[in-house]
Amino acid sequence: MIQLPADVFVHSDERPWVQMGEFGGSYVKVLYADKETNTTVFLYQLAPNSTFPMHEHLCTAIAYTLHGNWAYGDISLRKGSLAFETAGSSHAPETWETGFTVLTVFIGKPGQEVLLRSQDPETLEVGELGIDFFIDLMTAKGADGVGDKH
Repeated sequence: MIQLPADVFVHSDERPWVQMGEFGGSYVKVLYADKETNTTVFLYQLAPNSTFPMHEHLCTAIAYTLHGNWAYGDISLRKGSLAFETAGSSHAPETWETGFTVLTVFIGKPGQEVLLRSQDPETLEVGELGIDFFIDLMTAKGADGVGDKH
C-alpha cells in the first residue's frame, strides 16, 4: 500500500450530526472538508415530508442516495440514485414519507469563496456557504449538544 500524507480515513460515527441552521429536520454530518482543494464530503438528511429552501450550487455537487425517496420538481430520486449537478444548478429538494439520506460531495475551484447560495423565501435574506462552514461543522457539537444525533 502506498499512503500519501494527504490521504484521509474517516469513521462516520466519530463525526456529529448538526442541524442546518434553523431549518428543522435538516442535518449534515461533514466527513471531510479541505480548504486547499475546496472540496467537502458530507452526509445530508432531510426529514419526511419536508422541502429544503431553493438554493444554487456554485460548485460541482454530487449526491448519492443512501436511503429514502426525494425529488427536484419532476425528477424523482431513490436509494441508489446519483445526482451530478454542475455549477449554476438551482433547486429545492423535497421528501415524502421516508425523508432521505444522501452522501454529497462539493467540488469548488481552488480559492472559490462560495459553494452554495440560498435565499430565505420570507425575508429574502441571501445566505452563502463556503468551505469554512463545512470545516467548522466537522468538529461542531451535534444536534443533541454532544455527538451523533442517533
